Amino acid sequence: MDHEERLRLAADLTERLLGRHGAGIVAVGVHGSVARGDDGEEADLDLAVVTTGPEVGVPDRYLRHGDTVVDLSAIGADAYLEEAGHIGPAWPLAADQYVNHLAVHDPGGYFHKLQHVHQAAVEEAGAEVFAAAAGADLVQLLSWDATARAAELAGDLPTTLVAVKEAAVLAALVVGLLTRTAYRNLPHAVAATAATGAAGPAFGAGYRRLLDPTADPAVQVLALGRVRDALLALADRDGVPYQAADLDAFL
Repeated sequence: MDHEERLRLAADLTERLLGRHGAGIVAVGVHGSVARGDDGEEADLDLAVVTTGPEVGVPDRYLRHGDTVVDLSAIGADAYLEEAGHIGPAWPLAADQYVNHLAVHDPGGYFHKLQHVHQAAVEEAGAEVFAAAAGADLVQLLSWDATARAAELAGDLPTTLVAVKEAAVLAALVVGLLTRTAYRNLPHAVAATAATGAAGPAFGAGYRRLLDPTADPAVQVLALGRVRDALLALADRDGVPYQAADLDAFL
């Protein structure tokens, strides 16, 4: 299925949704690679169905149609605006959907409003907002790093590989938040993080090594340790909150 065929599929789905739910649907739009126009032969069709509220009853669906995977997500109009205005741990990967939408049905200009709300939130957010989100990702990275080391010592190869890859994604999120970099998708996040100099040369070399599919798992775990140390040094330098000085921090 090519780009134009995906757009026709989106239009057909939208027509059926409007026929069933009518005025309960505020807008329908394509996001992801199809909205950006860089979808390849195997690209998914990501469709956002914006409703007046959960009472409309549009179900989330993640199904294959023909040779294309369709990810149809329904969300209330107010909830989507609230989500777009929040800078959280997933922001580097979530931001694209608020900025790049190809409207299939949008009589009230909803997606323009969504984009405006998100851009205003980014512009108005202080460094501490991005730092707090980065801290949450960094703590998760530390947990996966510990899992990777324990699994490698135990000879548990599948868990080691999963932990290393999860940590690699979290490292990309930390860097994206601290540099305010929004990624197009996960492959772009990984490639951009591997090329960045934001966390120093040790980070870049370690990150590229832990991504190397030909590397021994023990080497990948050691590389993850270098990535972890570089990010901790960056976090300490920039005041990223990732550890509690005392138990009052949990209250």
